Amino acid sequence: MNETTSLTCQTQCPTACPCPILLSIASSIAHEEDALACILNAECAKINRVIAASSDYEALIAIDTSVHATLERVIELEGILKTKLDSILPFLNECI
Repeated sequence: MNETTSLTCQTQCPTACPCPILLSIASSIAHEEDALACILNAECAKINRVIAASSDYEALIAIDTSVHATLERVIELEGILKTKLDSILPFLNECI
């Protein structure tokens, strides 16, 4: 079991303390953010490889289109993660 679920509740927590669950959700959001950062780094590397390998206008347009689509998805996922974090923040304040 991970360390967030083994945390003990503060004295002001109710009997059925949600703190370990909330911290687990916050940790999962952080892991998803890390994964999105890896995706963005991979897209940057892809752009650099194409630019280094080709000066063909069509190849550059194709890579731009591909990266643009990926960035649109990443932006969408960032919004979802922000909504998740915003929904647990009021409760997390009671756990820390």
